[in-house]
Amino acid sequence: MTKHIIYKGEGGRLDAVVSSLLGITRSQAQKKIKTALVLVNSQKAKPNKIVVQGDKIIVKEEIPQKEAEKPAIDIIYEDENIIVLNKQPGIVVYPDESHKSGTLLDAIKDKMQVSDEERPGVVHRLDKDTSGLIVFAKNSKSEQELKKLIKDRKFEKTYLTLVWGKIQPEKGSIDIPIKRSEKDRKKMEASVSGREALTKYELIKYIANMSYLKVRIITGRTHQIRVHFAGIGYPVVRDKAYGKKGDSLGLLKRQFLHAHELAFELFGKKYHFKSDLPEDLEKIL
Repeated sequence: MTKHIIYKGEGGRLDAVVSSLLGITRSQAQKKIKTALVLVNSQKAKPNKIVVQGDKIIVKEEIPQKEAEKPAIDIIYEDENIIVLNKQPGIVVYPDESHKSGTLLDAIKDKMQVSDEERPGVVHRLDKDTSGLIVFAKNSKSEQELKKLIKDRKFEKTYLTLVWGKIQPEKGSIDIPIKRSEKDRKKMEASVSGREALTKYELIKYIANMSYLKVRIITGRTHQIRVHFAGIGYPVVRDKAYGKKGDSLGLLKRQFLHAHELAFELFGKKYHFKSDLPEDLEKIL
């Protein structure tokens, strides 16, 4: 809805005028003006613009964004310090500009019935289309300790993946720095000027012209497994961002990547979790 108002007052700053006309606070009026929801004579204006009698003020109403449905969560373990989930594919972990609601974090907050200030701590993430194990901290103490474990490389994360090609050697390491792509900010790339990234892998078996692998990431860079294997010529099957052209293996809708195992020690207690391949990936095998 858009309001067209012919101003008939005595003049003054635009933010004060809009505040009076709409019955909102000065700061709310300033926000509307700064986000181009208010135009003066069809032009953008600053909050301190002086309007005069006869000016045409257009006020556009914000269309509230429909809140996305909270995803179902599969809790495999919970205590006073952590909550461990088996994430389904297609779910975003943390809110961003493209996904302001309907994230895994929203679902956990709702389950725990906590405010934004008390929200669970995100200590590591999984890509939207990657399934498997993910742990959240339930308090600031466990959040800081888990982050320290990750930094000190005492937090073991193991994945299962299927890549194109018969990988050689059958067991090895990929030690290639990674940085954000300058051409596409949503993607990462291998680069000598990037941050250290180390991936270890071991062949489980060859399947046709593919390799089924167990992969352990020593560092935790964004898209690390996908970038590393694409970088050495063995892209993850069905990876739409880094994979091979024309990759449409069977009915698989997403990259073949699953967070299979987590192991760490927190406050003197050892934790070890495993998650089997979900049905869509098992069918491909």
